[in-house]
Amino acid sequence: MLLGTAVWFVRRRSLPACLPVVLGLVLGGAWFAGYELLIAAPQRALAGREVSALAVVETDAEASFQEGMLRGTLRLTQIDGKPADLRVYCTSFPGAEAGERFTARFTLAELPPDAYRLGRYADGTFLAAEYEGEYKAQAASRAPRFRLYALRMALSRRLRLYLPRELGGLEAAMLLGDKSQLTETAEETFRLAGVSHLLSISGLHFSLLCGLFLLGPLAASLRFNRPYLLFQALVLLFYMALTGFPVSVVRAGVIYLVTLLGYALCQPPDLLTSLGIAALCIGLSNGYAPCDIGCQLSFCGVLGVQLGAALGGWQRRHWLPDPYDENGEQRRLAWYEKLAARALGVLETVETAALATCATLPSLLAHGLAASGVSVLGNLLVVWMLTAALVLGLLVLLFSAAPFLLPCMRMASLLLAVWLKWMYALIGWCAALPAAHIYLPRRYTLLVLAVLMALGVLFWRRRRMLWYLPAAALCLAVGVGLGVQMQRDVIRVALTGTSGNACAVVSQNGRALVFFRGGAANWNAVERYLSENGAPELLGLVDLRQDPTQIDFPPGLACWVLEGLPSGAASRTLPGGWAVDAWHDSGGNLAVLDAGGYHIAFTAGRAQTPAPVAVDLFCAGASLPDCVQPAAILTNASPARMADWQVQGTLYSGEEPVAVLRPGRSVIFEEARQIALQ
Repeated sequence: MLLGTAVWFVRRRSLPACLPVVLGLVLGGAWFAGYELLIAAPQRALAGREVSALAVVETDAEASFQEGMLRGTLRLTQIDGKPADLRVYCTSFPGAEAGERFTARFTLAELPPDAYRLGRYADGTFLAAEYEGEYKAQAASRAPRFRLYALRMALSRRLRLYLPRELGGLEAAMLLGDKSQLTETAEETFRLAGVSHLLSISGLHFSLLCGLFLLGPLAASLRFNRPYLLFQALVLLFYMALTGFPVSVVRAGVIYLVTLLGYALCQPPDLLTSLGIAALCIGLSNGYAPCDIGCQLSFCGVLGVQLGAALGGWQRRHWLPDPYDENGEQRRLAWYEKLAARALGVLETVETAALATCATLPSLLAHGLAASGVSVLGNLLVVWMLTAALVLGLLVLLFSAAPFLLPCMRMASLLLAVWLKWMYALIGWCAALPAAHIYLPRRYTLLVLAVLMALGVLFWRRRRMLWYLPAAALCLAVGVGLGVQMQRDVIRVALTGTSGNACAVVSQNGRALVFFRGGAANWNAVERYLSENGAPELLGLVDLRQDPTQIDFPPGLACWVLEGLPSGAASRTLPGGWAVDAWHDSGGNLAVLDAGGYHIAFTAGRAQTPAPVAVDLFCAGASLPDCVQPAAILTNASPARMADWQVQGTLYSGEEPVAVLRPGRSVIFEEARQIALQ
């Protein structure tokens, strides 16, 4: 897109106008190439080695699946007795908390090509490590970042002392960036309401803490006071360090530091210039930083807000009468002029929320994340409540500093709990709206957005932006209509849940059927998938498990448990017209779904049928049984587990792979890559 913009400037504008764009492209590409060559590539070259290293547990460590073990980032400060500075991600290692140091043996490997790899690249982590043993504890690290982390955790505990668990986790995330106490339910509710950004520290926090928006004569007297500006900058830097310098905090912090510098030099602030400097600082620190979803959403959201401000200024200049008279003095406005100004202010708020949502939508879709259909409404109802929540949280921490202020701390905690409960109730109401559950085909939606962007450039070039609105509305209506028509009768088969033993969700025309394997974690993954993909009506469930455990499925759900059947074949038509043939014996269970003449097989264990069953698609679990002869195989198993498979058909693998079936027309595999096993 940047290259296309540069070409357009070259063809339509003068050379001086396009020079900064072209120069930025060249320098950015050169810096990324240099970063890859000098920093990333030498680290990835260590893959395959087994090393003895001194490791430091970083602050993102959390409990692993194995009891008494952690998973997260390790910083290797010594490798085979030589000084080093290498960040690796390890899924299981001994430890209890951040800052611990130990020596052990590790096997280094490349990061798996999953949804988290680019995010880890953006954090400076280019290798995975497998713990091999020889653990020996060392003295804990005394680095400042671990002291600040310990302080943040201590403040978080004080903040949550008199708050309910769920509400305390929300406040700790919003004020201190501590998301360790957030429940999955709360995160899902915020996501469905389109207000997940409230759980990340942003510019509003710095506005509050640094007092950039002080009111009255005090603001005028202190705004250009250099000692006060220095104090603000120190508070800002301390808060950035306390929260661990995440991308959203660095972006907001750099913008406000540039603003403070402008005030110190008696220069007006410019958001776009400050945003560019922030992007430059983040990009120079890590060439992969722009690949992080948090970085993209943060910058796109600010650009959307800036566009809303520019649109609001244009509307005020063209739609409202001049508030000044011929002598340049402010005149008294009539009642209808005041009413029009208030109405336009409300419109600007709605437009800003809508533009910020639209600006972040391409990044969400490009990373395979779900969008919320009530994002604009959720932001309008809730964002204004964040300031009071932050102020009350600060009061709780302030009152916790002295024992004699304990009654004040309890009162502030009570007020904060009530406020958070109201706020969470509004968010929950938005998340429960039917429009919150929308499914947008990623590639098709990005194509529609690209067409709308191209139309915007065309109309802006011809200075006909007022005509762009009806043209864009018509294009959007046509795009939605075509999308609905193209999705009709399309069958989606998605694997979600535990690697190598995933459940399969089959959906068509807003209805879904689940072929269930695994335990409660897999059912949670199924519920998450359904919620993120338009919440189709769940009509039935086929339980493939050989040893079913008790799971609270939705009441009234038609469940067919294969383990309870007599040995042999069985058939059933589930609600919605889904025809399923099954086979059960002591070795396992097999189910074959007839979906529009397309046969899809699912197994648990190793069922043995009298004759091999030929199917079009096999959704593999932990193994490939001999009783199935598939034309294509879909799996989320790891490469190590697939090493001994004897594959007859084409194998597709991914973290959450999807097969899109258009009966009688085509089959497309999404979020999956073709695997060639030796």
